[in-house]
Amino acid sequence: MPDKGEDQNSVEGDVSRYYRDRAAPRAGARGDPRMWAAFGLFFVLAFAFASWLPRLPELKRAFGMSEGDVGFVLLAMPVAQLCVIPLVAFGSVRLRLRTLNLICITWLLVAIALVGLATSSVSLAIVVFLIGAGTGSTGVAINAAGFAAEEAMGRPILSRCHAMYSVGLAAGGLTAGLMAAADVPIIVHLTMTNIVLLAVLLVIVRAVVDTRKPEDDAPKFAWPKGALLIPGLIAMGSLMAEGVSVDWSSIYLSEVINAPTALVGAGVAAFSGAMAVMRFAGDWISERVPPRLIVAGGAVLSAAGYAITAIAPNAAVAFAGLILVGFGLAPIVPLAFRIAGKLSPNAPGIGVAAVSTLGYAGFLLGPPLVGLVAEASSLRLSLGAVSGMLILVTLISFRLSTKAAN
Repeated sequence: MPDKGEDQNSVEGDVSRYYRDRAAPRAGARGDPRMWAAFGLFFVLAFAFASWLPRLPELKRAFGMSEGDVGFVLLAMPVAQLCVIPLVAFGSVRLRLRTLNLICITWLLVAIALVGLATSSVSLAIVVFLIGAGTGSTGVAINAAGFAAEEAMGRPILSRCHAMYSVGLAAGGLTAGLMAAADVPIIVHLTMTNIVLLAVLLVIVRAVVDTRKPEDDAPKFAWPKGALLIPGLIAMGSLMAEGVSVDWSSIYLSEVINAPTALVGAGVAAFSGAMAVMRFAGDWISERVPPRLIVAGGAVLSAAGYAITAIAPNAAVAFAGLILVGFGLAPIVPLAFRIAGKLSPNAPGIGVAAVSTLGYAGFLLGPPLVGLVAEASSLRLSLGAVSGMLILVTLISFRLSTKAAN
């Protein structure tokens, strides 16, 4: 066990002390528009992303796709992300955060609306590629904005930003499930939804904490290496598990559990709601519990949740498993991004972008891999494999205090 001197030189100790020293209330903090703008960015991304996923079983049937076909379609997302991440990392230090977020989120909303125009699995894959580009770029932009708001306010808010993402996933999943149950055409549903979200974006983006123009010698490419590698791997495993829940829970409930149509979208809602509850408490927890224990405990809990979901005999047990997954994963990613920002004090956008490179690659790569494994075996076995992967995250977390040294 490391002694106190070693712990005080670790990033986990620095992060905990940084926010503990700033725990005193500040006037007007609850109504600070910078905080609510950051919350809004996360909510808009999540609501938009969750809006089309509960319609995936409908698209699967319409185009006659197998689980493997769905996996290949979803594979377009990580391919797109690998293409755009270098550009977004460059943009994160060359564009002001308001401009970067406006461009990335608008792209994503337009791409998701195009799902309703897909006429085959090929055209759907093209649209999913565009969605992947929008999701990956927006993930970097909003996390940089959240960290900038933290720094400007001197208060921890990043966990609650991710809580608002979970709220957005729950709200978007429930809304989409109701739209599907009411037989609302996909094009009508997604177009109406994204027009509203675009209007919200135009209002909140004005309050986003902006960044000064960087120096000419600012980094131009973000790749997790050195001290950033460990939080990057932790984010990758956690977001991979999160992406599987978001993308596959609807199909799993519909075709394996045989849940009623109205409950199909509720799987995403149950998982996301649990994440939201835990993440609203995440900033409080991060001030009191060492990051290594937060990551290890969360990974073990979410691994148990996936195991329960994989063997669930009915919808009730599957929902219970998804709720455990949400509780366990909730505090991990905000902590990884916070450490990344602290490790890059001169250019926090680069640190966040570097960890996002691995993190959102996992988020987008996990679902197609699950589809490919399900094609060769079963969807239950695929979810069980995700449980095993989360045990690896637990083991990696024990390297956090040494490999992420300040």
